Amino acid sequence: MADIYGYKRNPKPRGVFSSEDSFLTFGSVSNPIGYMIQSWGANYQQQVQELFEIGSSALYWMKGRPQGTGQMARVLGEVAADTGGGKSLFPLEAYDLCEGGALLNIRAASPPCGGTDAARQEVSISMDGCVVVNIGFSVQVSNTLINESVAFRFAYMDLT
Repeated sequence: MADIYGYKRNPKPRGVFSSEDSFLTFGSVSNPIGYMIQSWGANYQQQVQELFEIGSSALYWMKGRPQGTGQMARVLGEVAADTGGGKSLFPLEAYDLCEGGALLNIRAASPPCGGTDAARQEVSISMDGCVVVNIGFSVQVSNTLINESVAFRFAYMDLT
């Protein structure tokens, strides 16, 4: 049956996912409770350049080197500001470019609402050569939260 806008679909959702039971682990931190992570993202891209030759319609592709960027944002709470060691988001190697960066593993999952672990949607991302390139802090007048943001670059990504 169609709705008033002409869309034909089942009025019941195929699945409901809840962030209430979702989790995020990163680096060597297996239980990130207290880190107050609000958002994270990672992007891994490969440069591809199109090449043509005069007098031909042949297309060639020049493969470039992959590179990645990422960011995390959190509210300062139980865990202090990122200091590159101790109880922080990134290990000490992530702050020293001469060390070649750090290995960062992120595992995230969001189980369905009221579902079982068998129905869990999960992704595991491994990023190596992670180097912190920017740390920022902000506060807004509407609340007294201290927000921390960290940007990083990495040289390798694998999905498991």
